[in-house]
Amino acid sequence: MAEAGSESDSSIGDLSEAIAALEKVVKLLAQRPSETQMMEVQWRLARACFYASEQEKEASIRLSWIVKGEDAGQNAVRERPDRVEGYYYLAVLKGRRAEISGLGFSAMILARKVEDLGEEAAKIDPSFEDGAPYRLLAMLYANAPPWPTSIGDMDKAIEFAQKAIDQSDYPMNHLIMAEVLIEDDELEDARNELKKVLAAPKVGRWANDGERWRPHARRLLSKIQE
Repeated sequence: MAEAGSESDSSIGDLSEAIAALEKVVKLLAQRPSETQMMEVQWRLARACFYASEQEKEASIRLSWIVKGEDAGQNAVRERPDRVEGYYYLAVLKGRRAEISGLGFSAMILARKVEDLGEEAAKIDPSFEDGAPYRLLAMLYANAPPWPTSIGDMDKAIEFAQKAIDQSDYPMNHLIMAEVLIEDDELEDARNELKKVLAAPKVGRWANDGERWRPHARRLLSKIQE
């Protein structure tokens, strides 16, 4: 399933500096608290920690970034429970921790927590980051083992992948749909989705994001070509 690609060591260094700056702002805001300002910094700190964890190869360091990000996400939710950002990034981070923990009981608990957080994010603002809450739920149901081990459900995965596309024609939504369809062995439909990803113009966010994801889409397409 699609995930953030590895970056260079310099990118990891830049992220570490950004995280340190965000943590400094958190300390300053704590002296003169403002719920909205604190929440804005905390969810961005959660997002930065998520990206740092995605770039880290060492498992123990990766987990430390995830835990730090979870703390920030929980703080964001506490400060502004009516906003989507904290729920979404807390869900993403817990999802990554569930993957790391394997298929045991703790992973089942985390999967349920990710589901609850993702549903709350989708309820508050399904349009966030071009349908990100729906993408999250689609990946969760596609990747998790099925009942009784966990909550995996391919019908739900396809349902939420389609909701993401209905929310936004952003190419990442088509890429997620393609991966879900591949998992469900619907290869012809998956090929059509991947072709949409590769044909997407280099504009807006996709001008940058597309450069990272097009090679992944090409690899998937080459694997399932007739």
